[in-house]
Amino acid sequence: MILEIQPNIHCENCSKCGRRPHVEQQKKFWIVTCPNKDCKNFVKGELVNIEGWNKINKPNTSLNQKQDFKKTA
Repeated sequence: MILEIQPNIHCENCSKCGRRPHVEQQKKFWIVTCPNKDCKNFVKGELVNIEGWNKINKPNTSLNQKQDFKKTA
């Protein structure tokens, strides 16, 4: 069974393709997964783990910031 995540729930988009994930139920496990099967991006657990999904799909802002390096030697 596939369920869409409501828009008012904070959930990061997939870091690989940018699509919003959905929730699947398989027997006793809940899987937060990307609808694009080529990404193979998912979080599996006995409860719906949106926080775990957000941790692995967090936008990396440190790559966008310019770092200033100083010579020490």
